[in-house]
Amino acid sequence: MDVFGTTITAGTLIIQFLGAWSSFSLEAKSLKARLAWDLRVLKVVKEYFETRRLNNENQSLSPDDAALLEQTSEYLDSLVSKVLKSLRKLERKGLLHTTISRSIWIAKRSDLEDMEREVRKWTERFGVRVLGLPEELRIAIPAPQDTDDASSPPIIRSNNRLQNFIALNSHAKQKQAAALFLEDSDKLIGEIEAIGDVSSLPLQYGAEQRIFSSRDVSSKVLEGTPEFDRFVSEMGELAAALNCIDPATDIRLLKVVNYFYFPVRRQFLFAHIPPYKVLNMMTLDQMINYDPFPDPMTALDRCFKIAYRLAEAVFFLHTAGFLHKNITSSSVVVLRRDDPHNRLIDEAYLMGFDLIRSTEATTYKEGSSQVIDYVSRNIWDFDIFQHPDRLQKSNVPRYIKTYDVYSLGVILFEIGFWMPLSKVAKNIQMNDPSSWAQELSQLVPEMGKRVGQRYERLVAWCLGLTGDRDIKDTEFMQEVLDPLELMVNALS
Repeated sequence: MDVFGTTITAGTLIIQFLGAWSSFSLEAKSLKARLAWDLRVLKVVKEYFETRRLNNENQSLSPDDAALLEQTSEYLDSLVSKVLKSLRKLERKGLLHTTISRSIWIAKRSDLEDMEREVRKWTERFGVRVLGLPEELRIAIPAPQDTDDASSPPIIRSNNRLQNFIALNSHAKQKQAAALFLEDSDKLIGEIEAIGDVSSLPLQYGAEQRIFSSRDVSSKVLEGTPEFDRFVSEMGELAAALNCIDPATDIRLLKVVNYFYFPVRRQFLFAHIPPYKVLNMMTLDQMINYDPFPDPMTALDRCFKIAYRLAEAVFFLHTAGFLHKNITSSSVVVLRRDDPHNRLIDEAYLMGFDLIRSTEATTYKEGSSQVIDYVSRNIWDFDIFQHPDRLQKSNVPRYIKTYDVYSLGVILFEIGFWMPLSKVAKNIQMNDPSSWAQELSQLVPEMGKRVGQRYERLVAWCLGLTGDRDIKDTEFMQEVLDPLELMVNALS
């Protein structure tokens, strides 16, 4: 617990001096407010564990709480050293005096801003991890004062909305889904048909852009049948669930704003508003197929960023109790900003559906639907991403978090090689899905030569998960999120 107390004490002392400078500097006032909120988060975390300890004087913390405390303490070590380093720098130079002058603020402004940026970086990284905290602690952490009047940060608001939606009964879910369904879609369909292909270019719809994902309806499922109605219901619930995402949430998930049926193509289309102006987009599998490593270091940086943000998105969904069930490299869209000064392609977003394909392309995805029975499916598009237990011909087990994490592991495997799975694993036994996990695992060491042992270990962990193990959020943080973040920071 000392790590919390030391950080709070050091940071509070700095805030006192920022308060003195605030009288003549709005910049210092802003810096003080931002740092004060970050320290408030630390205080809540510290108080929570202190209360737990006092209420269980004769008992140890639960395994989950103990693991969480250990991970959080380790995570704060680097922050503490930076806060104390800044404080000692001020002390050595004799700046911590009761007499504060404008010239001292000007001289030390950059040092304090550097420290605040480090604290902010930690707080932002902690953002998604707060979803793994116990409920009473999540509620206690307040929102930043400069966002809005809501009682929680965007990431918690979105997560709570998703949890609340999942808890609704079927009738209530369908009511929300109906509100998103675009009954009069002829105009929008006409604009899509006029362009011909919105698979790589966003549609300019009024003042906003639209990106479309899709889910095909099997030719065996006819309109007006109970099977089609069940599929409509399922698509509506998925759309409504992904409508819970707050655009202010820094999680790589795209919010669904509405959806409609495209009868000519026998597709449900889901409209998303991109987070910024987009020049073009492609799926992750297309990006990997057409964009081989141009430069090893640049590519590794790109790979690790994409992997980390996708893992964050999966963690976000799981902490809300939502299972994705369609994690493939074609359900990940990579956006290119319409900005001549920022053309880096590292903005990968996990979609609930597949990025809409061009009219001549064939889609084989099944996703989570139980009512579609495709005549044929390309294993490289969907099956290869599924846990072997889910590919059994009979007695298929219920879907659990483990299966999503396995699918994520296959994506990370593909990102690690930065080659299409069909080339990396071309020798797998096509007629024996039960062997695919083992065969992919045997190739992981070869991937490690390119991306390093830490990445190799986390991919091996994902691919080695057995279907009888429903992993906990704390495990996912420790085995996947934390190592990925270390790799991203090492190359940033």
